[in-house]
Amino acid sequence: MKVALLVLVVAVAAASTSLVKTKAVDWTAVEQELQVSYKIVGDSVVKLKELAIAGDKDIGGKIAEGITKVAKEGELLFEVILAAVADQTLTADQFGDYVIEVGKVWEKGIEDLQDLINSLPETVAEEMLQVFTDGSNAFQVIAVNILTLLSE
Repeated sequence: MKVALLVLVVAVAAASTSLVKTKAVDWTAVEQELQVSYKIVGDSVVKLKELAIAGDKDIGGKIAEGITKVAKEGELLFEVILAAVADQTLTADQFGDYVIEVGKVWEKGIEDLQDLINSLPETVAEEMLQVFTDGSNAFQVIAVNILTLLSE
């Protein structure tokens, strides 16, 4: 899971520093992309919690609680970004910082849950890793789209 986060952070950092703003930002498109990213992350959170609980009710319940805590931290960061979009003040650098911060929150959360996740049946842990990786990859694509929109 660390590899997916590292790839995301590096890609966003590179994109945010290499883009130069040349015209007005399409704020509606930025907001739409943010909403898509929010849905992808939300769907991933739900699937991760379902998998954890299906793997083992007791351990999975603890994992689900941890995932919920991490998701709430991410949601607080997301609200700040939405406010900046509503005010039309969000910059590519600020969004890049947001993505990096979200990555750190998820990395720490997953690290904190790693022992519990490892105690699940191997197939469940692998499926959770795949859901996390797929969600991270989709989020990465959207993050780059948003950075591009903010930098046009």
